[in-house]
Amino acid sequence: MIQKKEYVELAVDLNDIYESSNKIDRLIRETLRSSLNQEKLIKQLIEIEIELDHIHWHYKSLKKELKQLLNT
Repeated sequence: MIQKKEYVELAVDLNDIYESSNKIDRLIRETLRSSLNQEKLIKQLIEIEIELDHIHWHYKSLKKELKQLLNT
């Protein structure tokens, strides 16, 4: 039987992936629109990398939860 907790975890993962995707979109647009010096560009790229890592973490969690749900 599917637990409420599993649905909550799925919802959290999907929401975090969605929010991080929007943040990456904003960061990329800001980077392309502005003329950044090297230091600021590096900071922007690091922020993008952090968001990508965050998405990856939630993707792995989501994939694990989906497998468990499909096997019940």
